[in-house]
Amino acid sequence: MSVSFLAQRAVKLLVTLASIVIFIQGAFVIVTHQVLTKTFLTHDPIRMQKHLDRSKKSFIILLITILTIVAPSGVRITTDNRSIPKNTMVKDLRTGGIISSMKQKSVLISNHQIYTDWVFLWWLAYTGDLAGNVYIMLKNSLAKIPIMGYGMRNYNFIFMNRKWSKDRINLANHLGNLDHNARGVGRLAGKHPSLDIASGKEVWSDNGAATKDHRQIRWPYTLIIFPEGTNLSANTREKSRVFSEKANLPIFNNLVLPRVTGLRFSLQELRNSCEVVYDTTIGYSGVKQNEYGQDIYQLSNIFLRGHSPDLVDIYIRAFNLKDIPLDDEEEFTKWLLDVWHEKDKLLDTFYAKGSFDLDPNTHQVTTGTCKIKSSEVAQFLILPLLSLAALVAKILRSFC
Repeated sequence: MSVSFLAQRAVKLLVTLASIVIFIQGAFVIVTHQVLTKTFLTHDPIRMQKHLDRSKKSFIILLITILTIVAPSGVRITTDNRSIPKNTMVKDLRTGGIISSMKQKSVLISNHQIYTDWVFLWWLAYTGDLAGNVYIMLKNSLAKIPIMGYGMRNYNFIFMNRKWSKDRINLANHLGNLDHNARGVGRLAGKHPSLDIASGKEVWSDNGAATKDHRQIRWPYTLIIFPEGTNLSANTREKSRVFSEKANLPIFNNLVLPRVTGLRFSLQELRNSCEVVYDTTIGYSGVKQNEYGQDIYQLSNIFLRGHSPDLVDIYIRAFNLKDIPLDDEEEFTKWLLDVWHEKDKLLDTFYAKGSFDLDPNTHQVTTGTCKIKSSEVAQFLILPLLSLAALVAKILRSFC
């Protein structure tokens, strides 16, 4: 083996170890912040929520910090300016990142290719200063992970059993709370629902005006939903094909058939507060048509081996909630399948040309780097650097 090869391997190993140390120490800092918040601010729910939101923002800062060190990705965001105002996404010429002005209360739907799709979408919310207001639906088993599960429960993420009979009430209660806080008439405004003992459903009364608290009246949210419910893979594609043939539904080239019930229910529950539904389509460099991103960009490959996409393509368009047929299941199903058909055609173009290749007269393309502010990166590097300094000092003393 050459010296240069061994040096490259050594550097790669050091970077991997550094990312592990940064993640462990960063997670410890976040959870400690949450414990202190819930211990000392229980008497002040608004300040407590602001601190928990700050800890939520800290988590995506931690993840992007590690990605920036291990394997930075470029981003190319294409916005449909027929539904999204021009310059909603702009490049920060000073840092190379992206700054956005997305709506404060939104539902964001997307295709699902790799396990870190939600990381890039959460980062997208970060560009609009909404990282502390992101909500994600996750498998119930993830809530039981030591330490991490505790942290995610404090984020009020929605943990699902994937059985609608169980998930319906759980989802209704979470979304009811989200909706009422967003309108200034929820728990954070000092109001509380009654409980239907038989069903376990929280019943809200919308009587009364929003509380005029100078610290926060209405609470924003970005709810991220993957209607497919799972990553695209050989297994899920085949299951989707078989089901679609039996049910006489479309078979997509690049997508799994979306699930109607959960998305429709969520939009109905949030109809009084949601300003917009963002439809995003994600494509990754290095993945060819009929390949599977989840096989190429596995979690371990990304965070430990530095194998992440060089470029993440995100197409965004917007729908007004009043234009979506929520009250007619058949019409809503048709609407969602039409959205997925258009998304499938976009991905056909992406795999053929390497971009979405849309009309520049109606679409704006913004390129940058998936990164965060340097000042916010520092909060997760100080502790590891101090630890490293202490270790080096100890080693040097041992030689003295």
